Amino acid sequence: MEDLRQAISEWLDYQAEKQAELDRRYSPNPPHDTCKTVFMKGLMIENSFGPQVGELNPLFETEYEKLFVWTHDKNAYSAITIDVNLEVKNIPFWKNIGNIIWMAWQYSKAFEGISTDQFEYKWIYDFDPQKVLSEQVFNNLAQFDDVFLKSGTIIKVTDIADLAPEIELMLRDDKAYTALMMLCNSFLQHYICLICELSSHPYHDHLSQEPQIWEHAWLIPNMEAAIVQACRSVEGILGEPPNSKKQAAVLKHKEKWIALTGINPDEIYRKANTTYLDFYYKLFFELRNPSAHSYGNIHFELEKSKAVEAQCFAAILVRDYFHKHMLELEDAQMKLNFNMDLFARVSDDMSTKSTK
Repeated sequence: MEDLRQAISEWLDYQAEKQAELDRRYSPNPPHDTCKTVFMKGLMIENSFGPQVGELNPLFETEYEKLFVWTHDKNAYSAITIDVNLEVKNIPFWKNIGNIIWMAWQYSKAFEGISTDQFEYKWIYDFDPQKVLSEQVFNNLAQFDDVFLKSGTIIKVTDIADLAPEIELMLRDDKAYTALMMLCNSFLQHYICLICELSSHPYHDHLSQEPQIWEHAWLIPNMEAAIVQACRSVEGILGEPPNSKKQAAVLKHKEKWIALTGINPDEIYRKANTTYLDFYYKLFFELRNPSAHSYGNIHFELEKSKAVEAQCFAAILVRDYFHKHMLELEDAQMKLNFNMDLFARVSDDMSTKSTK
């Protein structure tokens, strides 16, 4: 009987040690020593740069993240992996590069076809690039997630390089990050074709139309949310408009417009046929306030055209703020240490998922 007790005690000790080792190796809450590599789900890189399976090419780096292009399987699109600095757990707010690339990509397409399919972080334990994707151990894969790891938007690695000025600005400037984040959310809430809305006749194909009477009530919350987020986007750059009766404050605010965006606020905002400054007052007090505070009332007088005006206004302000504060392409690529040797291998004439 004593021998049995001893055997059970030794077995329990062994199991406890084994569990402790598993907990150490596969502990939750990344990043940490054994889980600090991210697989970016939702974005794939075509292989015209001729990679071999297991190849891990540096792409660029930020203060806390180093990005690579990983060719994980034979004749499969490559992926983005990220080495994450553990210091991200000690900073107040982590603007992760996956979100920034997603926002820069939406901005570059004028939000065409924007969706909630963002680039997700899937954490890998003890990442080994020589192992194929199916052999990697993931921390946070939900059921059936592994089926969709090899799906998403397919782009060239040079497409990311072209976004370097927008990426660098959002990393450097919280105003730019916040303004574009709010604008993206506005377009998610209420999609419009920005290119058509801001183009001159007859170069627009599908302008927004007012909803049918049976559609109006259903769309009001989306339009309200889009107006609020568009206003927050502009507010993130310019701040709250001053008291219109205080001329000194108004003059100072006008100077702020020019300094931050290069826009003369006394010029005409043609979409609403009023000055930029007057529309900002209208956006802030006549459109945002009733959209943000219903007090139990249905905002039935809200027209789709008003939401469109608000979104176009915010898009113009964000565009001009970005143009005024972004670095030149080569300077941004140099600052982020983009791998120019990798880009030289990319073919402009074809796309493929075939590996070398």
